[in-house]
Amino acid sequence: MSLMFSGAVAQSQQAIDAELKKGNAVFLVVTDNARDLAATKDIAVRAKALCARSAVVTLDRLDKANAAVIRKYGLSSTKEPMILVIASNGVATNGYTKKEATPQLLAEEIPTARQSDALLAFEQKKAAIVVMYRKGMADKAAAVEASKKACAEMKGGAITVEVDLDEKAEQPFIKLLKPSKTAKGTQVHVFNKAGDIIETYTAPFSATKIAASARQAEAPCCPGGNSKDCKK
Repeated sequence: MSLMFSGAVAQSQQAIDAELKKGNAVFLVVTDNARDLAATKDIAVRAKALCARSAVVTLDRLDKANAAVIRKYGLSSTKEPMILVIASNGVATNGYTKKEATPQLLAEEIPTARQSDALLAFEQKKAAIVVMYRKGMADKAAAVEASKKACAEMKGGAITVEVDLDEKAEQPFIKLLKPSKTAKGTQVHVFNKAGDIIETYTAPFSATKIAASARQAEAPCCPGGNSKDCKK
């Protein structure tokens, strides 16, 4: 979807919402009164060509009609033309100025579906309990049950995210999480509401322990309780 700067830009929120409804990620081109718009937008358009389900939307930061979008995504601090990457569920992942941005860099900021779920939880100040499994793992059901019970204990303060380790589309997220390559069973990675990894659990799973980790405000010096190599 191509938007001309005049007229349509004042409808930036509507344009973003329309693309998100289609399941598209958005490269939001932010400028002040069209300064460097063409060059900045060109980078976003080339990033779009690398991503099957994405769109480019433009926003004039000086247009009062865009005040809500600017507040929502914290776009008032930088005065340089920039591109903000917004996942298909509406969560912003990162932003780069025109000088920093490259098509490849922008494309890499689009999260996977399950990563988007976790990022949205953090944005909503919720913990994320990520269950990583392979089909056929006998302990997967127990891991999911314990994780969901932990979420219930937290009364809406956490979500469970299930990730199939063999799902091709989720490999960037899996690579980021670095699950054990030698583990033969399901792994539960617990993140607090700040997005810090707190603990990783394997069977047997305890909802109480998972919830306690999810509530933890700060990551331990050495997750897992092994402080042998801790430098603090």
